[in-house]
Amino acid sequence: MLIILVSVFNQEKGVAHTNNVDAQISLHSKREAPKTAVLVNPEFAGLAFPAKESESLIPEQLAAVGRVVISWFESPGEKEEEHGSWIWTPTMQMSPEYIESILSRSKKEGVNVIYLSIDSYLDIFTMEKGLERERQKQLFTDKIRYFIKSANQKGIEVDAEAGWQNWAEAGNEYKGLAIVNFVKNFNDSEEEKFRGFQYDVEPYLLEEYKEDPAPVLKRFATLVDKTEKFIGESDLRFSVVVPDFFDEKDKMTPKFSYAGRRASIFKHLLNILERRENSSIIIMSYRNFAEGKDGSIEVTENEMKTAKKGRYSTQIIVAQEVGDVPPPYITFHNTSKTHLEQEVAKIQSAFSPSANFGGLAIHYINAYLDLR
Repeated sequence: MLIILVSVFNQEKGVAHTNNVDAQISLHSKREAPKTAVLVNPEFAGLAFPAKESESLIPEQLAAVGRVVISWFESPGEKEEEHGSWIWTPTMQMSPEYIESILSRSKKEGVNVIYLSIDSYLDIFTMEKGLERERQKQLFTDKIRYFIKSANQKGIEVDAEAGWQNWAEAGNEYKGLAIVNFVKNFNDSEEEKFRGFQYDVEPYLLEEYKEDPAPVLKRFATLVDKTEKFIGESDLRFSVVVPDFFDEKDKMTPKFSYAGRRASIFKHLLNILERRENSSIIIMSYRNFAEGKDGSIEVTENEMKTAKKGRYSTQIIVAQEVGDVPPPYITFHNTSKTHLEQEVAKIQSAFSPSANFGGLAIHYINAYLDLR
């Protein structure tokens, strides 16, 4: 399991510059975060998240009862499963030809949501205020607008993705605030809109986590909590990416007290996200086999059972890896598209009966489209 922790971020870095659009797509990988997403800027470190006015926490026991009552009156109906994928190509480096190619091919593969990384906006946010900053912000906004419009025309929705492992640590919280604020303002002023906002923070990669994980996880829960409050009355969906070992039954993370109860980080996240309609948790259930011991189904079923037992409406999305990352058993790289489809079908068959199953996500779109 420790190998998996390392492998998530030890991916090929770099940006391709070529006139061949298909070559661009296949060469782009998960980028190294911009320095502004990693380093603390003292000028902004004091920014805080404003909380909702007159907010009171409902005791979890009452909230659980409410969820049970609501479920009695809900008809199961048909829900559209999410088939999402990440794109790490820096926003300003995407040409119209690149956008058209990647979206057209994504549509053919059944992708209906793109998680668009926009933490490069921090490069603009931290610029000195003035005409150049406003010019860069407008260029960034124009590119985002074009991407969302192009995606929506193909029936693909777009979530804004951002995060780095230290964003819940002291002096770094302003980064999430700045990006969420940009997304909210964008949706308020533009006809094309983000469907939601996603955190991919992964605090377990910090050195501090190795020494004492509980405080790190508590700060992460606080970041998610404050962000949900900051999103406020916006209709933005909110999703959080987590590894497959955050649930209590895995016994790999300690319980800790937060908001009046002692629980696992996964349960705390469920309690926070339950406040927002259409929220989701994306589990990095990275295996290239679905069934059997330590397969994608087994490493996800605890989270699914926890959500069902608590009568949560928050959706659980199962993520799979196709990038060129070690160790081989966590990725479909060097297998085949047919093998991926067979294993994904097994995951869908296992979890589709659950009301909490929200669909699947493939990490990441460029490698996915390159799979043969």
